Amino acid sequence: MYEIGGILFVITILDVHRRKKHFYTEYCYGQGSENVNRLRFLTISTISVLLSWQCIDPPAEPIIPTWDVDVSLPLINRQYMLEELVEKNPELLSIDENGMLIYSFSDTMQNDPFGDLIRLHPEPADFSFGIGVFTLSPPEVDFTVEVGPYPGLQPGYEGTSPGVPPVPVSGTLPPVDSMTYMIVESGFAGLGLFNESGVPVELPGGVTITNSDDGTVVGHFIFNDVIDPGEYVESFVNFEDTRVNRDLEYDFTFSSPPDDDVTIPDEPVLAFNLHFDELYVSEAEAQIPGQTLQTSYEGEVVIDDSTYVTEVLFSQGILELQMRNLGNINVPVTVTFPELRPRNNPSQEYSISRTLPRGSINTYTIDIQHMMIHNTTLKNSLTYIIRLGTIEGTNDYRVVRSTDAISGEVKASEPPYDELVVERIEGIIPPTRYDISEHVTLDIGDPADMFEGDVRFNDVQLNLGLFLDGGFDAIANLSIVGENKDGVRDSLEIPVGQRHFSVGEWTSIVFDKSNSPIDDFLSTFVPHFPEDLYVTGNLMVNPDYEDGYIDVNNTLTTSVQLNVPFDFGIQDGLVRDTLSIGDGDDGLDGDMFDYFNYGHMYFETDNGIPLEMDMRINLLDDQDVVMRQFPITGEPAIGIKAAPVDSSGRVTGTAGRDVRVLNLSREDIRLVRDADKTELLLFINTNDDNETVVFNSQNSIRLKIYATFNITADFN
Repeated sequence: MYEIGGILFVITILDVHRRKKHFYTEYCYGQGSENVNRLRFLTISTISVLLSWQCIDPPAEPIIPTWDVDVSLPLINRQYMLEELVEKNPELLSIDENGMLIYSFSDTMQNDPFGDLIRLHPEPADFSFGIGVFTLSPPEVDFTVEVGPYPGLQPGYEGTSPGVPPVPVSGTLPPVDSMTYMIVESGFAGLGLFNESGVPVELPGGVTITNSDDGTVVGHFIFNDVIDPGEYVESFVNFEDTRVNRDLEYDFTFSSPPDDDVTIPDEPVLAFNLHFDELYVSEAEAQIPGQTLQTSYEGEVVIDDSTYVTEVLFSQGILELQMRNLGNINVPVTVTFPELRPRNNPSQEYSISRTLPRGSINTYTIDIQHMMIHNTTLKNSLTYIIRLGTIEGTNDYRVVRSTDAISGEVKASEPPYDELVVERIEGIIPPTRYDISEHVTLDIGDPADMFEGDVRFNDVQLNLGLFLDGGFDAIANLSIVGENKDGVRDSLEIPVGQRHFSVGEWTSIVFDKSNSPIDDFLSTFVPHFPEDLYVTGNLMVNPDYEDGYIDVNNTLTTSVQLNVPFDFGIQDGLVRDTLSIGDGDDGLDGDMFDYFNYGHMYFETDNGIPLEMDMRINLLDDQDVVMRQFPITGEPAIGIKAAPVDSSGRVTGTAGRDVRVLNLSREDIRLVRDADKTELLLFINTNDDNETVVFNSQNSIRLKIYATFNITADFN
């Protein structure tokens, strides 16, 4: 049962379930009380709420007279202090430095982990590039051009030569094997000439090589000096976007200056050798030799347009790489993602090597569940590099162009995997909403079990503690919602100035009367205090778009502490409690009540607690029907004056000595005999309906209670 000695309302909250049934027989009188009549039970029931901090001291044994006499029965003479209430409820009550009583409740709860809230949405990245120039090495072409016999100079002649005038010479070269045509982007060709004519040779216009089909010039080879018999000379031309066909023709002018000593061979000819060196070809129809292609391509896929990272660990997601080879040769490729690393080997760049068949479309997937992104600087993209490898030579003729495209795209797979789920991220993330829903069961009792009335709180304080173990600050858009068993709900919004909190440290958000209607919030629920408290809303993580980190295991830890100083007002408060009269096995003879004629109960008080108390008692039968009320209706209740207080509501002294008397008639005593229980009604108010008062641990009430009875003794 709640202790009434001054702070009945809050005391009611502390222990609404304690009852002191069998109070007299077991707690106070023991087995030696068998001859005490049931009026004592009424007496003790009447004062038990006032005295329940401690059991009543055993009364002195009355002297049984042999005639009608008045007997005085002392019951209690003691001072009760509110400090004793704290000692009995240390888990809920405390005393501050000024002696004020503080009711406190606290609890800590942890929200669900941050989880896979961070998801990246890569933007598809298209790419297309040609395989680039490639090399061809056509074989050398050897051919001879007859330039004799000369006039007057027959084969075998030795002597003086008068010279040979200019003679135009043209013809067709042997076919250039292994190709139909080629367009040479860069490289050179050499034309070697061995003079086997027997006479000095001049080629005043050089040698022109042309394509047979259209006469386009392949190269113009210049020989400026006189070429002596038996001498070998070379001339070179550089190719630049030059088309060279399989079938070629030559054209030049031959002449010979006079010479005093010549020997004419049997077959006077000029022997030519056409050879190609370091050819880089942009297009050809040819047998393509095996070679390593030198082309590479570098691109980026934006992993999220508003997220910049140095490190990301993924728990789910698939990157899809599609590559098309529209050319006419098989092309090996190696695709490297420099910032994408295996989680178990962060120093190793991730790469994939495949051969793309000619004219093919190829799709490859990269499961990044066990991958991570590692950047040296903040980036919002993922680099990929495509390098072409070594192609195999072809025996057949293929048309190959440097513009033959390797194309495709890098993207996240189609739904449901079109996003990359983050396990941990370091960098800058956009402001991200993190929903909160926490529940606390408030074990603070229910005053309605024994209390009716209005309560005005003066200085309630609710502390909401927030601790986010991630690496970003946040803004708490949260509400505190209370609900009692009748479904009454009320809420508090976090004060605007306290919504921003820093990561990695506890932030205390204080609700008090300076920034919120916290006092009215708690009063809303009276007489049923809230049983449930909810912390709902969301956190806006990284509202300032700054560098930090967070992962799936980061959590928000929330603490709630409710402090209710004993500084409040009570208006028209009513505390009810029901007490049993005996337990049916007390051994008392009901006829003994016939010996009582009448009696008086004296209540002497000196109240130092700032509560006014009016007490009435109902006698109840076994059906809880009221048989009689004491004092009877129309008579004033047994009143206890409140202690005086100053302007701050603090007690300044006691109410002074006050004595009240309750008369008991013979009929009253007989009703006690028939009653099964007593119902105690305590009407309480603070001094001023418009103000609150402060309850101090040193506040106390002095009670002196005793009774006198007129008894007729009957020894027969």
